[in-house]
Amino acid sequence: MKHSRMTKFATVATVAAFATTLLSACGGSSSTTQSGHANDVEQALEKGGDLVYWTWTSSADTQVKAFEKHYPKVHVKVVNPGSGAAAYTKMMNAIKSGSNVPDIMQIEYQALSQFYTPGNLLDLAPYGFASLKNQYAASAWSSVSVGGKVYGLPQDTGPMVLYYNKKVFDSFGISEPPKTWDEFVKDGEIMQQKDPTVHITSDSGQGNLVASLLWQAGSHAFKVSGSNVTINLSDPGAQRWAAVWDKLIGEHLITTVANQGTEWYQAANKGKMASIISASWLRNTLQTSVKESAGDWRVAPMPTYDGKPASANYGGSSQAVYAKTKNPALAAGFVKWLNNSRESIELATASGGFPSTVKDLNAQDFLEEKADYFGGQQVNKVFNQSSKDIRSGWQFLPYQVYANSIVNDSIGKAYEGSVRFEDALKTFQKDLVKYGNEQGYTVKGL
Repeated sequence: MKHSRMTKFATVATVAAFATTLLSACGGSSSTTQSGHANDVEQALEKGGDLVYWTWTSSADTQVKAFEKHYPKVHVKVVNPGSGAAAYTKMMNAIKSGSNVPDIMQIEYQALSQFYTPGNLLDLAPYGFASLKNQYAASAWSSVSVGGKVYGLPQDTGPMVLYYNKKVFDSFGISEPPKTWDEFVKDGEIMQQKDPTVHITSDSGQGNLVASLLWQAGSHAFKVSGSNVTINLSDPGAQRWAAVWDKLIGEHLITTVANQGTEWYQAANKGKMASIISASWLRNTLQTSVKESAGDWRVAPMPTYDGKPASANYGGSSQAVYAKTKNPALAAGFVKWLNNSRESIELATASGGFPSTVKDLNAQDFLEEKADYFGGQQVNKVFNQSSKDIRSGWQFLPYQVYANSIVNDSIGKAYEGSVRFEDALKTFQKDLVKYGNEQGYTVKGL
């Protein structure tokens, strides 16, 4: 998944406007009777009809053309609503007004609950989608399936990894990438002692990354059951993350330049940023925009807190169907073809997507591909293992997009060094509890 598809958010004001529609949107839709049958899908595809698909994927037009060749009676109109919060605001505004609502919507895993909680998404289980569970990576499936209902089909995933510049590490006498966060800190200290212009990594406190780092640390910060939400940003996982990041910021081991801004690219190209904490989708960004250090980079598993493998998702999207679509079986059929057919998956992968299907993740040619940019390393093996090592049990808030947009109001101060991360997390929690209750959720902070 390309970075721009998940990190470009609208202003807080826009996100807040979007969030206020969450529980009020599409009033009564949660009680809409949904029925269907797996056989209805094929019949609908043969009969044909018109669909509107909102997406920002670069492969969408190519995939739709391929789909329409197989099902010439179906016509799919592709609309790019933008990405991130701006796109979700447009979706929610359309749903609230009841006009020009797309039949199919691309929704990131982090935002999915903001749509299904108020009942705006079609349960795809009656159309046979529940039987597809074992065909997808466990973390991806758990993001779209809740309580036996299936609210979307996984498109791609973003298993976290550590990209590191082997040439830079070698220059400091560090022969191996860090396996633990303690080693990560020590490596950063070595670099700063020998050359203060080199930092172990860059982290500007971007909301999606903060959430994924908490997840990777073993935090279960959010517990969601319908409109009931419990927030605990002081649990052991959150404390582990806060302690390490206090050291990284306090000792100036990392740079906080804007993620993928001009300074960021310069630091990556010139060997001033020794590693990057990111996900599988960053591979394409490095290959196209960090060319000066091509051949120097490698991919390693994420450092962990106890040396045992542990990862998290950092990005990833699904395709979901509007609950009141006039063509539910047809829309379901399109989603299934889009994210389950070999042809469509290959088109998405060719454009930079990282697959969510187990078969594609474990394909021999995929795993054994040697990436010249990474010194001939078989990087997909690392990505694949990371996907398997993703911690279970993480949940996003039903207003996660808003939460990510206000991270700088609290945790941002810890990145500036003015407060400790533990205290910043407490402030963040208070903000989230207050906001959630104002929006009509029942939110409790621990």
